[in-house]
Amino acid sequence: MSIPGVPHTPANPNGMHPNKFILSFTALPTIEYWALSVNVPGLSGGEVLRSTPFIDLFVPGEKLQINPLSITFIVDEDLRGWMEIYQWLRDLTFPKDFSEYGKLPNRPGVFHATLPQYSDATLLILDSKQNPHIRIKLQNCFPTSLTDILLSSTSAPEEPITADATFRFDLYEIEIL
Repeated sequence: MSIPGVPHTPANPNGMHPNKFILSFTALPTIEYWALSVNVPGLSGGEVLRSTPFIDLFVPGEKLQINPLSITFIVDEDLRGWMEIYQWLRDLTFPKDFSEYGKLPNRPGVFHATLPQYSDATLLILDSKQNPHIRIKLQNCFPTSLTDILLSSTSAPEEPITADATFRFDLYEIEIL
């Protein structure tokens, strides 16, 4: 019940913190430790034009368009996280010959016996007390891009080298814990 003239106070007055998250992929064990940023993918429902003699109107579309998942991570000294994504992309695209595609079931973290090209991912968003508060489960992820590793003699030695990776997936579900 609201009181006239008094704004509604939310049940949880805390804002979300941009640096309180844990990202984990079944097939990318190293990324959880080195992840610097990740987006919660946006989505749109599309629209269909309905013409009338007077004005064009729009009605809701039938297909959901989901933006890709993008992550930025620190490239560790052994290139482990970068190499996990690199090898996954190579195995998906078999750049030398078709036999490379057969390596997919042997990747670490593969849990789809019949669909080894995919991996699920989980993004945990933590509350102000560092406890898991929101779980976002992304289903059937696969990498679509991995950025360059830029080495520069003009960079400060304490500045970490980072890379970005982009993933597509089927759907995601959000659960308040």
